[in-house]
Amino acid sequence: MSSDTYLELSENPVRFEAANQVTDVFFDDSNKQVFAVRSGGVMGVVVKGPYEDTKPINFRMEDHGPVISIKFSLDRKILAVQRTVTSVEFMNFNGAAVETEYTQQCKKNVQMTGFIWLPNNEVAFMTDHGIELYMVLPEKRTLKHLKSVSAPIQWFIWCSINKIALLSSAHGSILLPISFKQGSISKLPKVETEPGRMALERDVTLATLYGVPSILILRHQTGPQTAEVHIHTLNGPGMAPVKSHVLRLGLSGRFAINVVDNLVLIHHQASRCSQIFDIALTGESDGNVTYHIPMAPARSLKPATLSLPGLVEPKTHLCELYSPTWVVFQPNIVIDAKLGCLWHIKLCLQNLCLQIKDLAICTQMALKRTGGKSVLLQLLYDNITIARPLLKKLQESFNHINNVYRVWVENELQNQTAVPASAPIQNFKPNTPPPVLIDQMDFYNSIAQKLDTQDQFAKLEWVLIAYLTSLSEYSISAQHNLNELLLTTLVRRNKLSALQQMLQYGVVSDSKPLACLLLSLENVNPGASQLALDMLLRLNAVEEMQEILLSQGQLLYALKLVTDKVSPRKYLEAAKCTGDPSLFHSTFYYFNSNSQFANAFKKDERLAEYIKHYKELFPS
Repeated sequence: MSSDTYLELSENPVRFEAANQVTDVFFDDSNKQVFAVRSGGVMGVVVKGPYEDTKPINFRMEDHGPVISIKFSLDRKILAVQRTVTSVEFMNFNGAAVETEYTQQCKKNVQMTGFIWLPNNEVAFMTDHGIELYMVLPEKRTLKHLKSVSAPIQWFIWCSINKIALLSSAHGSILLPISFKQGSISKLPKVETEPGRMALERDVTLATLYGVPSILILRHQTGPQTAEVHIHTLNGPGMAPVKSHVLRLGLSGRFAINVVDNLVLIHHQASRCSQIFDIALTGESDGNVTYHIPMAPARSLKPATLSLPGLVEPKTHLCELYSPTWVVFQPNIVIDAKLGCLWHIKLCLQNLCLQIKDLAICTQMALKRTGGKSVLLQLLYDNITIARPLLKKLQESFNHINNVYRVWVENELQNQTAVPASAPIQNFKPNTPPPVLIDQMDFYNSIAQKLDTQDQFAKLEWVLIAYLTSLSEYSISAQHNLNELLLTTLVRRNKLSALQQMLQYGVVSDSKPLACLLLSLENVNPGASQLALDMLLRLNAVEEMQEILLSQGQLLYALKLVTDKVSPRKYLEAAKCTGDPSLFHSTFYYFNSNSQFANAFKKDERLAEYIKHYKELFPS
């Protein structure tokens, strides 16, 4: 795929018999099945599932007139066929053929606009006067009426995932969401369109965005203004749909809407391009509604081809993109009934990231996408090594990453502390990972270590500082390997003052292993040992400080840290090895005159040689 193109149609579409004078094509939005019905079913019905490798279903029906709609029940055991506006035919299906028909009439003096299959063999008739809910009893070949709801309906759209229907009344000026549960129908608060504005069925979409049922309404503006998509979210039962987002398209004309991985795709037929929006990104807000612009330039779908039979060998057919014969279904389905193809729209996240110039915005977007981890890590590494982004933008990216990481860590800690060991396993709720979780080891392996092995120490320095600063801002303790890498990098680059600041502001936490590391770097930079001593002092690691001072021959400083648990012999031996009589005198006098160590000179026979040495140096 060209790096300019970030959307494509699936390579192996579902192929079915194209619509013609003999064959009618229908799509079942609940089961995502395509029905090719030849001559009303007498010449056969071929049902294909949502993917190319799905085994097709073949059967025949008696010709009772033209088919208006045809759908299987959710368990694929009952076939429903609507041929008139007053009734629906039902047929039990054994997997290979349909059995005896039984018919259900809707109420008198009403006309059906369609029907919906629900779980547990329930079916809802949508009429111009309301909804009739039935349960199909296939063994008895009959239907049982469950409930009716009165509501004038011009048209309706259906969301099978959330079991919500959106009814249009008053010629599209009022939209009424209806929620279906087993055996019941519930009216949700209505959505009133803007005064004098009527919504057409083709301009309204029911979708799920970040787990929330949403109504997307396309608004065609008058005059010089361009079209917009208004998004109303259904946040819970009994709660009125709230207009929360507006997508500014900057275009006019005919549009179609799909949703891919929670991204809203707006297809524009005239320009043969698609725009892409993410409502999770920050936009302009008036306090209630957030206004969004496309997060990347509009691009056409990747060119698609089909293999068609030829006289000698197959021919390659270049598909017309954004064809007038295209019909879209949610979330990401495109059907061309004239061509006999069903595609799924796919997102190339890597190419999309290349089209987004702002690294921080791109990071926010990629953190919410399926498979975004490897793409985001590579994007950050490429920006650091090739583009070298502004430190501020890199810091923002790390903040977005570590915000997700912190929430994950906090939830993990909460799960570990909140659940007692005696609690039943079935009551334990695991912490659901986010779409993309980048932890410290991911950063170390995919970015920091690569820079270190390539000797890019200057870039490694500011990248580590940016990342560790971000961890500190979110109160996340940095792992030892990152602290170690930062220390060695700063010491190698003679940046001890920067390291002191990192330690002072808590970006790098004090620890004994880091102090030992600083000591080992003394030959690279002599000032490292003083930083080690300062760190040990803050940690109150007295014994370790004594050992360091002794190894450096700073006995007098070491003596200041002596406790009653210290062995005088170690200090006396160090003083003797210096060959300085005055230093030995001071050390010997300190211990010999100190009452805490008086017994040591009496009981420890190993101190006799130091007493003898003292007398030899100072016989008087």
